[in-house]
Amino acid sequence: MELIAVNPLTGEVKGEIAYYRTPEQEKRHRQKQDLEKYKLRGRKPYINCFHDSIKEVTQHLSLTESGAVMKLLLYLKMNGEGLLQKNGKPLRQLDIQNILGKSKRQTVDIVKRLETLSILISVKEGRSKLFYMNNYFHIMGKVPKRGYFTKLLTTKLREVVGDLKLEQLGFLYKVLPYFHYNTCILSHNPNEEDEKKIRYMNRNELSTAINYDVDNITSLVKKLEEQGLIMFTRSCGNVLYYVHPDLMYRQANDGDTEKFNALRQMFEAHKINANRRKAKVKD
Repeated sequence: MELIAVNPLTGEVKGEIAYYRTPEQEKRHRQKQDLEKYKLRGRKPYINCFHDSIKEVTQHLSLTESGAVMKLLLYLKMNGEGLLQKNGKPLRQLDIQNILGKSKRQTVDIVKRLETLSILISVKEGRSKLFYMNNYFHIMGKVPKRGYFTKLLTTKLREVVGDLKLEQLGFLYKVLPYFHYNTCILSHNPNEEDEKKIRYMNRNELSTAINYDVDNITSLVKKLEEQGLIMFTRSCGNVLYYVHPDLMYRQANDGDTEKFNALRQMFEAHKINANRRKAKVKD
């Protein structure tokens, strides 16, 4: 609210003398300023992954199919209208087959499944197809004002994608909607501001959320732990699952804060210990 000085006798406007904001308005103003500073510094490239949309389909996707989505997301381009492309050329079916490392028949089945669930949209061009990622699920570029999303940071994903199986990538895809914005822990209410009210997921709940056999969760997570992408700790008898903030992020800043840098150090130490344990088992 602007407060303006006006001469009651002449009606002359003396100009703005104060600006009042409610606490909520001040909070939004600061968030906007932080976001603008973040844009000016140059942000890390990321893809917006919408929570509600992904939740709608993850129960109907296998981990292999979900992992295929993760791989294909790397072929989105900034403001490219969702077209999957490589070196400036649209991806064709054979390109997708090579990217996924699957047979022709397996690739056809995966693509057909993603089309059925509307994650992929294909457009006929001549004798082949162009493939688009549906912006209802994922956008790289300007974000519409709808729903919560997690940023999937592509630099980190590119670093590790070649070392992970589709099933392991699929796990990461399925947990995107459960990534808590401030703690980086998988939870039922990832938008909760009061940390005392956050309902973190245990192994059984995580298994249900991603529709995966609970007995296989641990072995799946261990590989991701060795890559430094997942970290699990025990608290009051429960396991807490962290995701690396360089892979997933939900703040309006670039993550270069004391809190998130400390979390990165924890991940690095956890990764080293996980690989030491792995080496001992081999010995």
